[in-house]
Amino acid sequence: MAFGIPESTIEEIKARTDIADLISSYGIQLRRSSGGYVACCPFHHEKTPSFHIQPDKGFYHCFGCGESGDCIKFVQKQEGMSFIEAVKKLAGACGITVEEKEDPEAGQRKRLLALHSQLADFFRRCLLQAKEAEPARAYLASRELPEAIVSQFKIGYAPLSAEAMRTWAKKYDFTDEDLVAAGVLLPPKFAGGSWFNRFGGRLMFTITDRQDRAIAFSGRILTNDKKKAKYVNSPETILFKKSNVLFALAHAAPNIVKSPGREAIVCEGQIDVIRCHACGFPVAVASQGTAFTEEHVRILKKCADSVVLVFDGDGAGQKAAIRTGGEFLAAGVPVRVATLPEGEDPDSLLRTKGPEAFQACLDAAVSVANFQVRTLLAHETKPYNLRTVSDTSKAVLETIAKCTSAVMRATLIDEAATLLGVPPAALQEDFLKVTSAMKHRPPPSAPVIPDEPFEEPPADQPPVVSLAGEDAASPKVNPPPTTETALCEFLMEHERDAERASLDQLVADYLPDAVLAHPFTRAFVGAWRGGASADGDAITSLRNDLPPEMCVWLDHILLTEEKSASSELAPEQILQGFLRKLWMEAVRRRQGELPAESTPENDAARLRYSTVIRQLQRGPWGRASALMCSATLE
Repeated sequence: MAFGIPESTIEEIKARTDIADLISSYGIQLRRSSGGYVACCPFHHEKTPSFHIQPDKGFYHCFGCGESGDCIKFVQKQEGMSFIEAVKKLAGACGITVEEKEDPEAGQRKRLLALHSQLADFFRRCLLQAKEAEPARAYLASRELPEAIVSQFKIGYAPLSAEAMRTWAKKYDFTDEDLVAAGVLLPPKFAGGSWFNRFGGRLMFTITDRQDRAIAFSGRILTNDKKKAKYVNSPETILFKKSNVLFALAHAAPNIVKSPGREAIVCEGQIDVIRCHACGFPVAVASQGTAFTEEHVRILKKCADSVVLVFDGDGAGQKAAIRTGGEFLAAGVPVRVATLPEGEDPDSLLRTKGPEAFQACLDAAVSVANFQVRTLLAHETKPYNLRTVSDTSKAVLETIAKCTSAVMRATLIDEAATLLGVPPAALQEDFLKVTSAMKHRPPPSAPVIPDEPFEEPPADQPPVVSLAGEDAASPKVNPPPTTETALCEFLMEHERDAERASLDQLVADYLPDAVLAHPFTRAFVGAWRGGASADGDAITSLRNDLPPEMCVWLDHILLTEEKSASSELAPEQILQGFLRKLWMEAVRRRQGELPAESTPENDAARLRYSTVIRQLQRGPWGRASALMCSATLE
């Protein structure tokens, strides 16, 4: 068996598929020649045909670029599909039933797919017809998104009422449990006695898989309530894993394989991607609520041979572009970075300046090494002094060291040397030192999240502060709990990282003030979140708003050395660990507030809290995050 499909089935598919007819069905003009056909290669641009097809052997080969394979390989390359996806497509075309190994989750998967499909249609009807959806329609009108593109991307509206969702589900033979499994509703036992609608009152973006099947949703707030997260995403399910999903890939992949150089556009946000598709750039994708990962690169590489990154022009966007560029270099994918005018993102540039201005930015895109050097030097008052050149060269060489292609590495080193004004040989010598140092770094380890109780802070905690002075007999003020202090240190460490946007989203979605026990932590987290949009340093400015006795804890946070820079865990994973721990501590506090008397009501409440704690501690992130809402604490 190959990929769970019998070899005999695969061979029968190949035998029944006329490779010449298959290739011509993609609009490729074939010309007869001895032994078969010739054509201009669909995988690279050429004027003289060098792409040969031999139907009797079921084989093609290009003498220009070296591409070769059978009918399955052709469909994989042409449509950016996996092997099994291409096999299924060809099997359907020639009337063969594909039998795979039994999937124990197949039944639940099929039901969830049906539910998400029906939900996407329901949200669309609500957007078009519901009176309460008028703010959603007004928002889309303000963004000047044409109805055709709104329909193509299955944008909708989720009604406010949880009961409306339950009524709809019953009408279409779905249960409350189905809605819970999909992450749409939270049940009463975890939501303070009533059903909780995760997406209520939000503009809904449908997240689809490679076959354009609805598998999850992303909901955007339509009010100015700063206490609510701007975006809320579906929790992870058996259908939806953020690291395995690229937004709009189903629409983009067929266009990428037909584009010059098979180049994809990678953006940061959903609206940016949708705007690109609406304005004639249907090769755009984005990661789904997380930083671009190695898995995202692997998925995109199936249909793209090169990539251009079009991220926001702010500091966070620049760092994200450099880090993401490194991921593509590690996979041997040529990557360029486009620079947008200050204050613009793809959506705003296309809307106000038009496709020509956006295309000009794409045409002017440079290599990630070029972009990194220019970005780092632009932040220096003396860009070409010895220290600046030394620091910049080290940073860019660490990025280049991720590249797996010797030719690309050599080209990037030469380019960086020219920009820095140093001999390429000198930079090459330093490159060998940098790669050697990277190999000899100690193995990464994840930071330990302490488990000490609130009442017993360890020795490295910020000092306990007396409100009345050293000689006073009044009680002293306890510092924040250990976990909360560690969280503040972590957030400070990643304040200006490329992953800042995704970390901010996690904090917005899953860390309400009620979870934090200490007023200092609440103030710090609020300032950290505000820093994403503030002109100045919101954390440093926090000192002006804190009582004098709390400033010593702020100093402790600001002066703490980095702890997770070498961790093999992504910052998002580390933050998820903090969130689990903080919620467990918050639920334990609520459990401790229950009356000590043993009554059926008190015992049932204690059991509910214990169940929540176990699921927060041991359950997969998708299940744990579903519990992280105010209803759980209530």
